[in-house]
Amino acid sequence: MNVETALLTGLLAGLFGSTHCLGMCGGIVGLLHAQIPSGRGGLAIGFHLGRVSSYLAIGLLATGLGMLPAAAVPEAAPQVMRWALGGIIVLMAVYIALPSRFRDLTGQLAAPLTRRMMPVFSKFLPVESLDNAIGLGLLWGLLPCGLLYTVVATAVMLADPLATTAMILAFGVGTVPLLLGGGLVMLKFRSAINRPGLRWTAAALLATTGVLIAAGPWLSHAIDHPWMQFLVECVS
Repeated sequence: MNVETALLTGLLAGLFGSTHCLGMCGGIVGLLHAQIPSGRGGLAIGFHLGRVSSYLAIGLLATGLGMLPAAAVPEAAPQVMRWALGGIIVLMAVYIALPSRFRDLTGQLAAPLTRRMMPVFSKFLPVESLDNAIGLGLLWGLLPCGLLYTVVATAVMLADPLATTAMILAFGVGTVPLLLGGGLVMLKFRSAINRPGLRWTAAALLATTGVLIAAGPWLSHAIDHPWMQFLVECVS
């Protein structure tokens, strides 16, 4: 997968998967933002800088697993990793296409864990400086998250630090609008990204990317057409 495809995949997964993030982390979002001193709303950016930094560190560690010396992995590993990478991206597409009640449910399943973490976060409050906000964000980014781990699994398959960095940064940026907003802004944004046509378009784009990655060599051989060659090259 090239860097451009990694960016697009991460951004779509973060943007359209962020309703899951809200379901899981809504309580933490409320707790952290409520502790920001009046007139210092910019400190909220620190939460997300820290959170995305944690994501990036986890992703790069995972990438190292995918970069094991060739002698340490079976000869067929590259093809298996291609299939696995394509399959994971198709699963992201399925998740994005799910009705909102199912996506919200996946976030709610993790809500008890986030409630247990509230006392830990409370020890670092109130938010008095950018350093403090970034530190809280780093802690927030270490919370278990199924969507993040899906992206991290993709990072293992990529085995490319540059593509991994692009994907995870784009994923983190994609989650920010919904988690950074509040009140009416959050509701309006959530309503916008939940429009079926928009979600299905994003899901179709991701699913096509996954299929092209998994079966690209076979498709380019079976369908000898310039457009197919072009599409396969776009994700290579």
